[in-house]
Amino acid sequence: MSTVGASEDIGTAFANVRIREAVHAWSRGYRGRADRTLALTDSGTDSRHPDLGPWSGATVSTEDGFEIDGNPFANTGGSTTSNTTKLVAWHNDFNRYGEYSRPRDSNGHGTHVASIMAGTGRASGFDGSRYWEDEPRTTLVLGDTLSYEVEAEAGTGVFASVYGELVEIAIEGPDGEEITTSSDLVGTSLEGNIVAQTPTVHDEGEATYTVHVRAQEGELVSSGTVDRVAVGAFVDPTDTVGDRTEDGDRSMHAGIAPDAGIVSLSGLGDPTVEMGDYAEEFAEELNVRAVNMSWGYVGGIPLGAAGGRLDDVPEAIGNLTDAGILSVAAAGNDATPASGNAAPAVVREAISVVATGACDGISAYSSGGIAGIDEHDKPYMKPDVTAPGGTLNVPDIAALQGEPEDDVTETEPEDDVADAELEPVAELDEVDESDLEPKTTFDDAITGPADYEVDLADSVLDTLGDVSLDTSLESPLAGANTEGDGSDGVRDYTGKAGTSMAAPSLAGIAGVVAEAMEFDAPEAIALDEPAGADRDDVFRLKATLLATASETALTAAPYHRAKVPRYTHGGRDQYEGYGRANVGPAIDAVTRDLTDDTVSGTVGLAVPEDERAIAGHVRVSDPGEINAEVAFSHYSGGNESATKGDPHVDLFCYDAQSPDEQTGDPTIVGSDVGIEGDAAVSTTVSPDDLEDNGGERVFYVVAKLVNVPGLVNGFDCRAHLELETAFDEAGLLVEGERKDDASVFTGGQTNRAELDVTVRHPDSEDVLVRDTVPEDWDVDEDHGDVEATTPAFGGGTHVYFGVDDPQDAYEELTHFAEAPDEIEDSGRDTFGPIAVTTDTDDDGTLTDREWTAISGTDRTVTVAAEET
Repeated sequence: MSTVGASEDIGTAFANVRIREAVHAWSRGYRGRADRTLALTDSGTDSRHPDLGPWSGATVSTEDGFEIDGNPFANTGGSTTSNTTKLVAWHNDFNRYGEYSRPRDSNGHGTHVASIMAGTGRASGFDGSRYWEDEPRTTLVLGDTLSYEVEAEAGTGVFASVYGELVEIAIEGPDGEEITTSSDLVGTSLEGNIVAQTPTVHDEGEATYTVHVRAQEGELVSSGTVDRVAVGAFVDPTDTVGDRTEDGDRSMHAGIAPDAGIVSLSGLGDPTVEMGDYAEEFAEELNVRAVNMSWGYVGGIPLGAAGGRLDDVPEAIGNLTDAGILSVAAAGNDATPASGNAAPAVVREAISVVATGACDGISAYSSGGIAGIDEHDKPYMKPDVTAPGGTLNVPDIAALQGEPEDDVTETEPEDDVADAELEPVAELDEVDESDLEPKTTFDDAITGPADYEVDLADSVLDTLGDVSLDTSLESPLAGANTEGDGSDGVRDYTGKAGTSMAAPSLAGIAGVVAEAMEFDAPEAIALDEPAGADRDDVFRLKATLLATASETALTAAPYHRAKVPRYTHGGRDQYEGYGRANVGPAIDAVTRDLTDDTVSGTVGLAVPEDERAIAGHVRVSDPGEINAEVAFSHYSGGNESATKGDPHVDLFCYDAQSPDEQTGDPTIVGSDVGIEGDAAVSTTVSPDDLEDNGGERVFYVVAKLVNVPGLVNGFDCRAHLELETAFDEAGLLVEGERKDDASVFTGGQTNRAELDVTVRHPDSEDVLVRDTVPEDWDVDEDHGDVEATTPAFGGGTHVYFGVDDPQDAYEELTHFAEAPDEIEDSGRDTFGPIAVTTDTDDDGTLTDREWTAISGTDRTVTVAAEET
């Protein structure tokens, strides 16, 4: 056994899978901010839980206009401590889930959701001096036990995290009584990570707790394997900030954005509508960046219709969008296509989120899959993206609420909702087994001759075995006794599964990406502060999240059961939308400048530790051509020998400034299918394009892993890539226009030519202007703006302008020329084209200079001379 000695030395391997994903944002410097909030409309939030408190003391009411009682951002300035405000404001105008004088949650759903989105992890901060790791790598038969003693202080907790197969954990208190056990969490996760934790139950001082790792009991189970074990104690929540800061204690169960403030509104449709009515106030006074809605229609029937105004929700979400607040909604848990297309998830401005397991497979219960009709009777597809939400037998572990106290309870919750599941996961008993087999398909127009049968290595097939669908939703913490665990008894965790858990994962991702976009993105795509944000800011944020998502049709093929996505090469799939959200690449897209640069990176299958994409942006302020290339170098990892070919890596170029005006969907300006690991894209930037976008253009460049032949997610294999961009600035770009008196001239008739010339690039580049008059036409040098003339090579006359005073723009330059009057000179003659030169010095002759013709500025006329 080994101890690490300090919390900062503890890695993430034994932490909640959510933290192992979130560190991609944290390592880049983004954890949310206390003065930038994420809101939720849900059953409530228990601020007694250390992960969700302390509360500022501020309440919000919208009964008689928008009113705040208290200072929402009290104690948020300066250094972050355990007393730094977490729950910024509490809205409890509706009593569906009860009325309380302090933030409470009679149901627990909202507390769980808030914890996933932005929990600090203070109740599960690892105590480095009481943390041990062991690698027994042994087999346990029934009756065998590995036991570990843990010294823990009162008011803290004890945990165990085990990698193995068919084993369970039991934690005993100081008196030998079993406090809690785990269930086997293998399910569809190849990792087999099993966790258990409990608050301490002794009243004071230190006491010894015992962790037992044993073979799972059951008629068909005779032995289990244990590879690695971590056991230990948590620090006192009052002595830690958890994962709010880089130098805080690593925690087991923090949320995605652990330092973001939380605004909690108790209720579903009603407070959402109220929030929409006062959207600007929520943005300006509470700095709300996004709001999570883990609720909606179930089976086509409004959930809790008696207490919710779902018909008004689409308009409310539109108002929130106009005020710069992104709406994130759960797709639904019907295991059917339909309910993912109801409010709030169906609303065009919202992001609809489907749940996945640890290896990116779409959870069988998730809704989605058919076209929806929006509030304007327009058809479009949902969902938008996928995020971790737990599977049927591997729930998502987050904060557990406590029982509201009598002295804070003003109105009891309605009987039918206090214990109701807000988004119940459907049973799959009636789903035919054949419907659970992978059926990934491909569009020949995209893949061409590529053979995309899912062909896995034998070692992979042996490892996968038969993946069963256990429909039990029992929490891994079932039976935990939380009595006597502290002054208020609220610091435990529980497991839930559903798109209700996926949505706050995405909302947390939105929070940290918004932080990066506000403070570190190029000005052209940066988000305004919440008080000044609007619909454009919301859509740029939404497009960033969707553009950097990864398709999983192949990488997660064995884990997609009832819902099997289709490879679309950057399009929207009916089951996973644009794919699995990627917090690291999303941040890189807005903060990493790839202009004329080459970066090396890896994409891999050992998710969530491995990244699924490499991203950055190219920014230009001049016209020209942007080129990007991705090239595969080599594989690495313990399973690289099982690969059956080079990886499929797709490359995309997105317009970072101009998402779809109606939905905020990303705009692809170039893409390439890299079936053998190499791909290239290009796009051009014109002067008009620059002018229309404020003088600067920004494009996301994203390389996405699509497939590793022979392997799937859950195996140790990484593809090493090089992503290179180059910008070729355009040379001299000049626009010109000519007007002539007529197209047919009689002999001796005079043509008045009028010329306009503008240099578009480089800026303020002065030029001389030249036009060409056909042979036998007589130039009138006494009238008009002609400053010089020379014979033209091949016949005719060059006329010059700007010789004495070069300019970068000319309007209505005129010259006059008389048509020939000899009958033998009749025919068709050509004026122009207009040409310019940047050689404006007095040295040398005009004819020896380099002239650039302006396309489209020549004019052919007819001369009909008459015999006299």
